Amino acid sequence: MFSQQAWYNNIETVPCVALVGVVGMENCRFVKKPQLKSPCLIAAWSGMGGVALITTHHLRQKLQAEECGEILPHDFFSPAEVLIKNHVIQVPKFPGNKFYFWDKGDRHDLLIFIGDDQPQRGWEFAHQVMDVAEEFRVRRIYTSAAFPLWMHHAKEPRVWGTATTAQLVKYLKVYGVMPMGEGSIGGLNGLLLGVARQRGIEGVCLLGEMPIYATRIANPRAARAVLEVLTKMLGIAIDLEDLTAMAEQMEPSMEQLYGLLSDEAREAIARFEDLTAGLGSPLEADQELFDEIERFLREQRDKGEEL
Repeated sequence: MFSQQAWYNNIETVPCVALVGVVGMENCRFVKKPQLKSPCLIAAWSGMGGVALITTHHLRQKLQAEECGEILPHDFFSPAEVLIKNHVIQVPKFPGNKFYFWDKGDRHDLLIFIGDDQPQRGWEFAHQVMDVAEEFRVRRIYTSAAFPLWMHHAKEPRVWGTATTAQLVKYLKVYGVMPMGEGSIGGLNGLLLGVARQRGIEGVCLLGEMPIYATRIANPRAARAVLEVLTKMLGIAIDLEDLTAMAEQMEPSMEQLYGLLSDEAREAIARFEDLTAGLGSPLEADQELFDEIERFLREQRDKGEEL
């Protein structure tokens, strides 16, 4: 019988090292196990605006983090289609799920995980990532995501955040992060932190604001805002000008999407910006901003107007 495990083993030719004595690591394969100093884990999966992946890929590239291992996909992913090329069906490819490391930190080294796609078995996958994090004695986990709002794409995005403890939420405010009072974070960028809290490991999610009408295209502006905060929290410095250039390249697409909005939608954006301009603290925003926006949108829906 030809199993997914056998197929994956056939294409894997990189020599690996075992994580000796670790239970539940059968789905992991490492080419090396670096000795990391008080490491933090930076993890990312696909999501709105590509914010998490852009953020983490940029960090990895600028730090020149080295690949050290992966999570094998066969127990977590189930391909739903095949591609046809030159009239011939191709063998399905599984998304990458790779670990990288950076061991040059003054205070903390970094373990970086990048998942190219969301797995079907998200909760189990999150536990697998946490098994690796515990093996490397990770002290804190950072994820990132998008925070879609009724805002104009030319406005500088702020960063919102949440954490696994109330003390960490207070810590976020030191860096100008707006604390989320309620809501949800979809996919593994959120689920991983739920598992982290369950296991008693600190976790933080930083969310970059982005226009609600542009969630399906890349948003390097939001990613840059997240990285500006994240690098300060980590005590490292990297060049962010590439993201600025990427954001400029995306401007025509953003303008095109904005041009498709109804007058009512543009009014909602203007109303939102008027409200945020007068707010003096994160707590004010948490309490009144969304109530006011929701009240405005409800009025428009009651009138039968399409946003």
